Amino acid sequence: MTVKAITRSRLIDGTGAEPEEEITILIEKNRIIDIGKDLDIPVNAEIIDAAGSTVLPGLIDSHLHICINGDPDIFSMAKVPMGLLMIYGYRNAHLNLKAGFTTIRDMGAPYNFGIALRDAIKQGIVRGPRVLSPGKVISMTGGHADFYLKGGVSFNKMSRIADGVSECRKAAREMFRDGADFLKICSSGGVMSPADPVDTPQFGLEELKAMVYEAECHGKIVASHAHGATGIKNAVRVGVKTIEHGSLMDEEAVELMADRGCFHIPTLVAGWNIVERGEKAGIPKYAVDKAEEIINEVKKSTLLSRKGGVKVAMGTDAGTPFNRHGENAQELIHLVETGFTPMEAIQAATKTGSECLGMDDKIGTIETGKLADIIMVKGDPLREIKIFSDHENILLVMKDGIIEVDQRNEQR
Repeated sequence: MTVKAITRSRLIDGTGAEPEEEITILIEKNRIIDIGKDLDIPVNAEIIDAAGSTVLPGLIDSHLHICINGDPDIFSMAKVPMGLLMIYGYRNAHLNLKAGFTTIRDMGAPYNFGIALRDAIKQGIVRGPRVLSPGKVISMTGGHADFYLKGGVSFNKMSRIADGVSECRKAAREMFRDGADFLKICSSGGVMSPADPVDTPQFGLEELKAMVYEAECHGKIVASHAHGATGIKNAVRVGVKTIEHGSLMDEEAVELMADRGCFHIPTLVAGWNIVERGEKAGIPKYAVDKAEEIINEVKKSTLLSRKGGVKVAMGTDAGTPFNRHGENAQELIHLVETGFTPMEAIQAATKTGSECLGMDDKIGTIETGKLADIIMVKGDPLREIKIFSDHENILLVMKDGIIEVDQRNEQR
């Protein structure tokens, strides 16, 4: 198989090291085999000239909903035929890939479609980023993922409702039976759920322990949706590894997370979109009210995590209102506006994201021996992080050594 050689690149390798100029990256099959200056390039190599561009690891979105499109009201899913939801997932996967995201973590899709899409991409049936999926979200009755309205309308095809230790254990086992990569649970209330205050703790400690135990038995982790401090701490104390949102963090929660090596995925852009668009755009009043309640706190919590040594990974919650797939890089802008340096924001979407997903031995940095997940962008994202948000600036996307997106001829 022909070796690929990316030449004359300005390299941001994802480790946090300063960029290097005039770097060559050699790729054989799906792996990086050498990196450096003045390398001997095989005569028959496919040359990818990166002069004037910046080369980075493929980006990672650690929190999105692949089959949800960003409509104002999440309950609009109930009106969509099952097959069309799956097609939405395929379309959204392609949009993520085009935006430079070579790995994504779906955080719950109807009918286990995230698992099906993951397998379709692996088998080469459709093109898309690498997908990790939990199948359905596990929620208690009346919890964040119990999509039940008072009029009797319910849409729980993306949820597994469980109450009590035995039912939680069974729900976890069902998800792993169905092929889940990890468990997604809810240990506090949320913004898009109509029946629960955003900070209310959900599931008892024994219920949480049962689900973490089942995950550990399968060699998997648990990710928990958690806004409120009590729900965060309950989850961390029983062994949950990633806290999604974490909007109302306190110092005790941060200390617990740092001590136990937990990750924080703030999803800043999700709440911002809801508050910015509001009821006038068709977002339900209860969601707007709850988003306004936490919008300033989530920034404080994110900085508290950063200061306290908690690893912050980038996730968008794409699929929530006006939070469109393919626009994932908006989260990088929000991280920088919150106080992260551009390099820290990039690391959150590369190295730290790979650690969060348990894939740092394969992806997340451009290093010899790792999978060739590489993007090439126009300009310097360390000077202007907004570069990532314009698809025209994403010149090339390579996943597993295969060029999936190539706009070099169109842009030069």
